[in-house]
Amino acid sequence: MGGSEVSTQLELAAIFAAFVAVTTLFSFVSIGAGAMGGGTPDGAGVYPVLIAGGPNLAPVGTITGYPPVPGFSGTRTDVLTFVIANTGGEGAVDLSRATVTVMAGNYLEVLARSEDLLPEPGTWTATLPRDGDGGTPLRAGEECTIRLRLDRPVPAGETLTVRVRLPGDLPCLITGQAGAPAAAAAASSPPED
Repeated sequence: MGGSEVSTQLELAAIFAAFVAVTTLFSFVSIGAGAMGGGTPDGAGVYPVLIAGGPNLAPVGTITGYPPVPGFSGTRTDVLTFVIANTGGEGAVDLSRATVTVMAGNYLEVLARSEDLLPEPGTWTATLPRDGDGGTPLRAGEECTIRLRLDRPVPAGETLTVRVRLPGDLPCLITGQAGAPAAAAAASSPPED
């Protein structure tokens, strides 16, 4: 039994020695290649940093929530709408490239874009027509209603944060309460005498 353990340890030592030898060789080759070029290249040892532009989108108003079944004033909601505006001065932004994320308590969902006027669970849609290139342009100064449907209903009155982010921009944050908190409180409180 003792011989196989010694053999395994020798194999591990040989692998480690080979690893050290290869990394040392690679280091010397890298240093030599840098010296042959006449010095250190610009930006060597610096990680690239991408700086996001300011948010081109801003919320207009708050989030409005609707119960899972129309006409039912329950204590849960799964359809949300809100309005955003293009506040950027560079012209139109393409909402079809936006990422929409919803956070509420321990609930986090990244929604997919939908072409339907009434989105399916886990999707969102914008009330803008598509252009000839397949994009959804929102021109500077214009507003647009976003409608989204959560994968599962959340309690009415729960604080939600919706992030709408265009590539390369800071996100637009919309915070509000799901549904009508007054209706939820009325449903849970006993009637007055």
